[in-house]
Amino acid sequence: MVIGVSVITCCLIYSIMLMILYFSKTRINNMENRIYSILVVINVFGLLLELLCCYFTYTNGTSVFNSAFCIICNRFFIIYMLTWLSLFTFYIFYITFSQQKKIKNQIDKYQKRFTSWALVIYAIFFVLALVLPIEYFNDGKYVYSYGPAVNLLVLFGGGTIIFDIYCVIKNRKNIKNKQYFPLFALIFLMIVVLIIRNVNPGIILINSTFAFITALMFHTIENPDAQLIGELYKNKKLIEKSNEDTSKFIFRMTQDIKKPVKDIIAISHDMLNMKDVDELVSASKYINNYANQVDYLMNKALNISNMDTKSIKVFDTRYNVNNLFKEVSFRAKEDIKPNLKFDFNISSNIPTYLYGDSIKLKQAISSVINISNDFTNEGFISLDVSSIVRYNMCRLIITIEDSGKGIGIDRINQILSLTGDELKDVANTNSDDRNLDILAVKKIINVLGGSLMIKSEEGVGTTVTIILEQKVVETEETELSKKLENYEQSLYGEKQVLIVDDDEAEMAKIEKQITADGIMVSTSVYGRDAIEKVRSKLKYDLIILDDELDSTSALEVLKELKKIKNFKIPVVVMINDNKEGIKLAFLKDGFADTISKSKLESEIDRVMKRF
Repeated sequence: MVIGVSVITCCLIYSIMLMILYFSKTRINNMENRIYSILVVINVFGLLLELLCCYFTYTNGTSVFNSAFCIICNRFFIIYMLTWLSLFTFYIFYITFSQQKKIKNQIDKYQKRFTSWALVIYAIFFVLALVLPIEYFNDGKYVYSYGPAVNLLVLFGGGTIIFDIYCVIKNRKNIKNKQYFPLFALIFLMIVVLIIRNVNPGIILINSTFAFITALMFHTIENPDAQLIGELYKNKKLIEKSNEDTSKFIFRMTQDIKKPVKDIIAISHDMLNMKDVDELVSASKYINNYANQVDYLMNKALNISNMDTKSIKVFDTRYNVNNLFKEVSFRAKEDIKPNLKFDFNISSNIPTYLYGDSIKLKQAISSVINISNDFTNEGFISLDVSSIVRYNMCRLIITIEDSGKGIGIDRINQILSLTGDELKDVANTNSDDRNLDILAVKKIINVLGGSLMIKSEEGVGTTVTIILEQKVVETEETELSKKLENYEQSLYGEKQVLIVDDDEAEMAKIEKQITADGIMVSTSVYGRDAIEKVRSKLKYDLIILDDELDSTSALEVLKELKKIKNFKIPVVVMINDNKEGIKLAFLKDGFADTISKSKLESEIDRVMKRF
């Protein structure tokens, strides 16, 4: 008895320490951790119960009080072991069938069915454990219980282990999964314990085995805190570098917008004093050109609301972005005039691999650099590559600038005015030719699905900007990014809400109200964000859309969402008072509900309770 009690006491101390350690850390809110949270708690109470059982069984018969508590403690101890075995079996079931591709998407249905049957079986054994007799053995040296109730526990334990083995066989392809280690350890230790019990029933080790398995599970369950800490540190460094590149990009774009705006102001001011028609026409051309430059930068480069994966021209070939631009840079340094300085800069936030036609892209960029070389006698030529990355899309912003002779305004307008069929013919373009004229370059960029802008000032220089959207090839980095986003979602509870509203004050008010209930909220000012987030398989329980977004309407967003396969997320629309009379029309269009902005707080509360 002394050996058994000593082992139980040591297990109890360790289990308490383990429980404190486990609950002191932030955990993923998934099924495995929920099961383990219960196991680690009941294991501590089970060890306490076992110590009480030893004491009251040892003193059984010394008083009515001791006899009564002996019966109660032993009954509860058997129920505890039934519960531990049931939860452990449920854990094995879950990790097995959540990995089966055929039923992975239906795990909730299988889980409910299994839980129903398991509860029925558990209830039967629970009742039998309360009514079947228990016998006690106490010779002063060894103390233990036996009888029908204890045999029932052995039967139940054998049945659960057989089911657990079936689960392993069912998932034999993943038999090396570390989550099965506790099961293998349990089977081995139970065999050892049964042999020891047959030799000497007084050595009590069954519950200590459960304690050991519970401790082992702590090291095998999903634990992103330990798993991702190194990756998070690397990601932090990448984010810091990316933020620096983004700041530089925003600064450059701001300067590119400021200059034409200043020129427009200056020219329009001069036009007030112009009387000659030719001068007015010339000034109008410059204003039109500068206005197009601003419009191009604002809409083609900086406006992320129009980034749509469906609009990207997808090519089957993938290419290494860094290698492509390094090759272009190397060739440029060899080809340009000796007295010219060549600068090359590429942003660190550009994905490593993209899908696209790298040959035509390389040909177009090299040709623009060669044109700059032909028309630049002194100064510099620079190649700058930036990007805007959203989900699985990358917008490349390629800028080639020189200090050359420049291009006349009429020639620029002629080039930029080409549209439609005029830009389709690239049949005569040799893919090895890196000396194409600017019209051929514009045709190539158009075929690739991109756009080209020229801004130039005679005697000062020329800047050619190419904007091209490409599909991102998923790598370990993009997979990690998705994993981190899914991890963030799982940390703060099961309910996830996405709010799309371009009124910042209104959105902040809604977000504050919803997060107060412990619900995770994602926000965006673009309707396109909701579409891309759902396409990226991020999970939401509810989407709330403002009806009158600047970039699009809520109805257009809903139509795009419904085109996504297996889309079942309820979408609620926020409407102004002047649309109260057409609520039914919104519901007919497919919205799950409407929210009146005039009663925002109460309406949000109502909708959150409903969904």
